[in-house]
Amino acid sequence: MATIQIRNVPEAVHRMYRTRAAAAGMSLQEYLLAEIGRQAALRTPAELVREVEERMRVEGPEGFARAPSADLVRADRESH
Repeated sequence: MATIQIRNVPEAVHRMYRTRAAAAGMSLQEYLLAEIGRQAALRTPAELVREVEERMRVEGPEGFARAPSADLVRADRESH
């Protein structure tokens, strides 16, 4: 497994993460590893654009919903 070391972390940032880790019942290392994992799972704007462009290329505009998003959210909530 790889190691990451971050130097010169501002004291206020360090204190904030120590406090959050303690509140979650985790060590600072466990908490930061979980945070890094969550961030790594998110797509960057560039990745999202590439995904949409690829979907448009493969599926065309038919691959995207034409209904207002509020209608889609409402239908999803009602289906549960």
